Amino acid sequence: MKRLALAALCACVLLSCSRREPAAPQKSTLYRHLSGDPATLDPVTSTEEQGLQVVEMIFRPLIGIDAARRFVPGLAREWSVSPDGLVYEFRLDPEARWEDGSPVTSDDAAFTIERIRDPKVPAPTWRSGFDHLAAIETPDKLTVRYRFERPYAERLLAFTLPVVSRAAFNRAPGDVDRKPQGSGPYRLVSWEANQKIVLARRTDSAGTKAHFDEMVFRVIPDRAVHFQAGVRGEIDEFRVSRDQRPAAESSPDFNARNHLRKVPQPVIVLLVWNVRHPLLSDARARRALALAWPRADTAKRLYPPEGATLISGPYLPGIEENAPDVPPPAHDVEESRRLLDAAGWKPGSDGIRRKGSRRASVEVIYPPGGAVYTALIEIWTQAYRAIGVQLVARPVDWAAYAERGSAGEFEAQFTGRTFIPPNFDPYPYYHSSQIPPNGQNVGYYK
Repeated sequence: MKRLALAALCACVLLSCSRREPAAPQKSTLYRHLSGDPATLDPVTSTEEQGLQVVEMIFRPLIGIDAARRFVPGLAREWSVSPDGLVYEFRLDPEARWEDGSPVTSDDAAFTIERIRDPKVPAPTWRSGFDHLAAIETPDKLTVRYRFERPYAERLLAFTLPVVSRAAFNRAPGDVDRKPQGSGPYRLVSWEANQKIVLARRTDSAGTKAHFDEMVFRVIPDRAVHFQAGVRGEIDEFRVSRDQRPAAESSPDFNARNHLRKVPQPVIVLLVWNVRHPLLSDARARRALALAWPRADTAKRLYPPEGATLISGPYLPGIEENAPDVPPPAHDVEESRRLLDAAGWKPGSDGIRRKGSRRASVEVIYPPGGAVYTALIEIWTQAYRAIGVQLVARPVDWAAYAERGSAGEFEAQFTGRTFIPPNFDPYPYYHSSQIPPNGQNVGYYK
């Protein structure tokens, strides 16, 4: 059977109804790709895509989001929001069950938010959505009510968080990381670190039913290796980067097994500077680095022939939040040098600038396995060397990348950010109240 493929803006995603045409008695298995081993399967603390892909199969949220970006029922069959935007009430599905057969209750929904609010729990992805929470009420086992001190336009998005069982967590708090008990369509069968994660269909799960008897996530960090695995039919769902698309489209073996589809994703790619770094703490130095990077040439090199859209801030191109009179930074090496001179960073004998005893050297962390990552690092290294700044590239595995990234334990980070319409709110990423561990302002901007 041919696989169905969906493509993102800079990547393609491949999906299959089955790995091969099975005989009727055989179980159906979907083989999916992970670019790294998840750091955790705890939905409250998971921050990277690898973990979230698995988590969404094991757990269910109060409400979900469909392909049209509309809110749809999850564990909650219905919900309401007060006219002043301060009270959110959810009525749970009475048929929802945990893996042990016990019902999902309002106490579980309350407990999940209590964990997010606990300052000892690293929950930066979700915590900002529950700022100014005044009270949680559970008038009965199927009703949970959240009262806030002030309204927030994106508040409803916070309730797409998967709910965790209070009883299961209290029995074995450590199990939520690697042996979670969920309410979703699948349950965890096994997890071989850096190899694969196996899930099995739950026949007693309420809500959306699982389409396959088994789902196997194969961990393949290298993009070239996972692409060839897809060509051979060893995985049914995976992304194809733009640089791999020509090979995919011209390969008879690939097209005999796969369908290629484009899927728009509201995502931006960026370098995050940690302003605690001596060089990066100065806005003049950050501006110098921005002007040293030849963005237009980079886009054409990485994404031929059309290139990619350049942006001037933390928003997607073409949306009304962008300031029309603010263009993307120009490529101006001389201005970069002037700004660094003004900031006190003077050329050294080895070509690297210094300020006192400090060298203008910045380490950037990035996940492994991508030709685009490697090309960008090469471009940045050359561009910054031309203005007297050393960029030290540090590839790290996905688990370490996620842990260091969410804690802001880096000098610079190559990353991406996804926004969910209709509100593109930069608050979680740039407000001073969202500095780790409270939120996702991992660059420590103030």
